[in-house]
Amino acid sequence: MIIYNKKDIPKNLQEFFEPAELGLEPDFNDYINKLCDIFDEVKRVLRKDGTCWVNLGDTYYGSGTGHKSTGKSGYSPKTMAVGNKKRHTLNKQLKSKCLVGIPNRFVIEMMNRGWILRNTIIWHKPNCMPTSVKDRFTVDFEYVFFFVKSKKYCFEQQFEPFSNNSNKNEIYKGKGKKDYKKNNVQNPSDTKRRILESMKKNKGRNKRTVWRITTKGFKGAHFATFNRDLICPMIKAGCPEFVCNKCGKIRKVIKIKIGERICPPIGGVKKAGGDNATYSGNTTINVYKTELSDCGCNAGFKGGVVLDPFMGSGTVAIEALSQNKKYLGIELNPEYVEIINSRIKEFTKQSKLV
Repeated sequence: MIIYNKKDIPKNLQEFFEPAELGLEPDFNDYINKLCDIFDEVKRVLRKDGTCWVNLGDTYYGSGTGHKSTGKSGYSPKTMAVGNKKRHTLNKQLKSKCLVGIPNRFVIEMMNRGWILRNTIIWHKPNCMPTSVKDRFTVDFEYVFFFVKSKKYCFEQQFEPFSNNSNKNEIYKGKGKKDYKKNNVQNPSDTKRRILESMKKNKGRNKRTVWRITTKGFKGAHFATFNRDLICPMIKAGCPEFVCNKCGKIRKVIKIKIGERICPPIGGVKKAGGDNATYSGNTTINVYKTELSDCGCNAGFKGGVVLDPFMGSGTVAIEALSQNKKYLGIELNPEYVEIINSRIKEFTKQSKLV
């Protein structure tokens, strides 16, 4: 959260800000703007090849009854609830019970400010909290947005298991009657086969954008904690494992051509020759090996840095440390800071024992 100066709030609105923090704005557009202001600063300090991941939930516009606990209206990035009659006089853009669309509004404003949206990830929560509502469906997902600030950025491809055996053993059939070579177009059947071979080689397929991850409870006094399984692929994919201590370059996996091999097309006609038979319409493909790049500084490498501007209970920091990467967190709530320090201290002890 970010706390701004309460004296700058008009006196007739100060009752809505207790305490004065991000999420208690009288208009959801103000909330979006202030949240994006924070990510403007994130963008400023982020490396040109860095990545940005944002988990943001939505909310329904209130009915005017207010919170049961305080009677106050307000937002927060994880649980936003609006519903004070006085507040409705300030913002009548939406009707009661309408889904506000906070994530969509946020994404559009982020793109307006120069961010590049690479993926919208759906965090599916199979063990989501049951609801008592009877006039709509129970929401069992949240959004995770994957942003970058430039076209070229650090990203390590992540794989997931084959969804079923048919993907692993699929055989593409068809004789490829058209002559694709005349139009200088690759036979799509060959393309499919190469993708399949890549999947088998990597023992999985390229990770999809629907992540089925359960929520987990937390004994501490923080109500909105992540499951580390949600954070893990983000840090693995978007934060480098090796950064040069001297020049700051990232050690990347590079492909080096080591030769060529003949790849018979799907449906190719076999010629005479027994085991050494050739096929009509053979395709020559390049063969590569992979290795890590080296900047030549000979100064050693360290893990990348993960910045968490809303540190909460410190789960992102714990996951960063578990991947031998560094973290930088921001948290203004003193109680949460104690929780974070306690968790990190305990994790560090366990890591040393291992």
